[in-house]
Amino acid sequence: MKWIAYVGLVTAALALMSGCLHSRVDENWGNSYEAQTAWQTLDPEAGVGEEAPQGLDPETGFRVADRYYKTQENQRQRQAPTVVIGEIQ
Repeated sequence: MKWIAYVGLVTAALALMSGCLHSRVDENWGNSYEAQTAWQTLDPEAGVGEEAPQGLDPETGFRVADRYYKTQENQRQRQAPTVVIGEIQ
């Protein structure tokens, strides 16, 4: 009977001690996310400067956007697929 108490005491002590240990997962938590974000950043200094971004002049941008919107008006709307469960009457 005493050995059961001893095993229980040892098990409880080991359980308490294991909660204080740090795993490799805890040490490296979030490193993968930060590395992937850094690899996907094209220009880390973007937005730092105060000068306006280089691009299309307003007239050309208006014509491109206008042509895009006009072509979209003629496009057929995509319909979601219909799922029928059971008999079709």
